[in-house]
Amino acid sequence: MYLEHFGFQRFPFTIAPDPDFLFPSSGHQEALAHLQYALTGHGGLICLTGEVGTGKTTLCRAFLAQTPAEVRTAYLFNPQLSATELLQSLCDELGLSYNPDASLRELYALLNKALLEWYAAGQRVICVIDEAQSMPPPLLEQIRLLTNLETHKEKLLTLILVGQPELRELLARHDLRQLSQRITARYHLQNLSLTETRAYLRHRCALAGVDGQLFSPSAARRLWRVSGGVPRLINNLADRALLGAYARGGRLVDVALVKGAEREILGHGAGWLDRAPRRSAFTWLSALIGFVSMAGLLVLLFVFSPALKEQISDWRAPVTADPVSPLALLTAAGLAGESDNAAEVVTCEQLQGSKQCLWVDWPWLRLQGLSVPVAVQMKSAEGFVWQRFSADLNPASYAGQALLLWQPPAGYSGQLVRPGQKSDLILWIRRQLNMEWQADWLVISPEGQNNQVDSRFYDPLLANRVAQFQAEHGLSADKIIGPETLLFMQQAEQDEVRPGLAGGDN
Repeated sequence: MYLEHFGFQRFPFTIAPDPDFLFPSSGHQEALAHLQYALTGHGGLICLTGEVGTGKTTLCRAFLAQTPAEVRTAYLFNPQLSATELLQSLCDELGLSYNPDASLRELYALLNKALLEWYAAGQRVICVIDEAQSMPPPLLEQIRLLTNLETHKEKLLTLILVGQPELRELLARHDLRQLSQRITARYHLQNLSLTETRAYLRHRCALAGVDGQLFSPSAARRLWRVSGGVPRLINNLADRALLGAYARGGRLVDVALVKGAEREILGHGAGWLDRAPRRSAFTWLSALIGFVSMAGLLVLLFVFSPALKEQISDWRAPVTADPVSPLALLTAAGLAGESDNAAEVVTCEQLQGSKQCLWVDWPWLRLQGLSVPVAVQMKSAEGFVWQRFSADLNPASYAGQALLLWQPPAGYSGQLVRPGQKSDLILWIRRQLNMEWQADWLVISPEGQNNQVDSRFYDPLLANRVAQFQAEHGLSADKIIGPETLLFMQQAEQDEVRPGLAGGDN
């Protein structure tokens, strides 16, 4: 096909979950960090969600490929099983022999015995369950029972549930609250932004052997708009567009080729995204006549009906938030100048100063009272629109995504900080929580040497205090310091400085 024409060594946009092609977007890196939390032994149950085609399976395969030799792994991709079949599949993945007629209790005992032996030998066991949103509640209850396999100090088995957004709704059920409470780390993978899509296209092409621009800026933009930033759709469209360029003898994909890919892959006519629905001349004429007639009728009523005149003068339009794009939120916050470009052109990377964008999938109640500018994605009859967060908005129309503009504290590097690590951010955390540094802490190295640690060390006492703070503010008490915890600490500090003031400038 087009491999030799462009100089590719392999197909750049295959839809197979090849971990070699994993694109290191900020979202994918953070999701991978959540999966790697399983290697610490602290997490018994981890949940990763994301829309169809966002790269969850690719992430899981990349994570499993990076696990150390002392970690045993299992990967289950067919959740439509009975409780017995689930344990049998887990035993198969871990290489455990069992009697085909073994009962659920016997399989559970076999698995527990093997886990204890591996634990004694210094080996960990991690099981990834893909497409977990399809698991029936009784099977999820079996997952909860598997989290009970533990010693007095540590979990013997770490389970990672991977699924579509429906998995979050499933775990929120009242009858599954025991399972939900055992989840120590959660992450929802977002779609790619325009900037990330452009980098994604070049990244895939470079890994396939061509380090150059094969997609024009307008073509990349079109791919992003049509795909919604979903990597799988980007792959399908980009592959077909490259084939079209090859057929024409060209080496650069333009907008016309992307539109051609749309017709073949998505079934849309060329330019469907840019055109308003067509109307016949008769339809437009009828609408105009109707409008003029209604306007004339209102004028007559207004002139000859004083009562109606008085009612109209007292009428007020309902208060609604003005639809805004992320760019408009940046402008409203004084962080970006006015621009005639589309919202996607001015990105968070162009912000000046110490302000940063923070994309979150927090629930509505968690956004209330924040003292930073917030834009939320709302559902409307026309689709999705961005609006400045306001108490006047209807929470039922919230689409689940929000953009915050915040100023990270001193020492924040953009990475999650876990107990046992070192970070300049810890200095700020100690001040916020009034936790003095215990200078006599020692760290025992693998060689048995005592190493004095500095005040940037995230020690167990501070970790417990962080967990307490998280629980007090309705956050997941996982002791992991990330943007959500930091933002609430900043909020608590402002509430202390300004007692009696509620809410913020949202």
